[in-house]
Amino acid sequence: MLTLYYKIWVDAIAATRAKRAEAASWKLYTLVPMSVLMGVNLFTLFLWMKTIVNKTLPLYFPVNFFNYNLVNAYISIIVTHFIPFVILNYLLIFNDNRYEKLCAAYKSQGGKLYKRYALVSIGLFIVPIIIAAMFF
Repeated sequence: MLTLYYKIWVDAIAATRAKRAEAASWKLYTLVPMSVLMGVNLFTLFLWMKTIVNKTLPLYFPVNFFNYNLVNAYISIIVTHFIPFVILNYLLIFNDNRYEKLCAAYKSQGGKLYKRYALVSIGLFIVPIIIAAMFF
């Protein structure tokens, strides 16, 4: 399973470097979308678990720092579905330039695996919403 994770990352790195070769911040342009996709996957898992197992399961960690519910909800979603993946991905991929070793170990597929991962992640998120809207 970790091999697939690394292959997707190598493909994402190669695709981002090909598009943004002149940009010095290609790491950021790779880290943010991958972390967002992983957050979408976690949200989808929570949504399925809430639907199937427990109707009272929260979809995000509640935060109450401000008087505005919209700001609190935004921060809650960021803390639950984005920040953990940024930290995890940084430690597993970018810490000590590990991506160089991974790029040497795994072959890039020209962005195909990265695009497929993105489409599957978004599709798994949208399908339950469509099913819920149609039948419930």
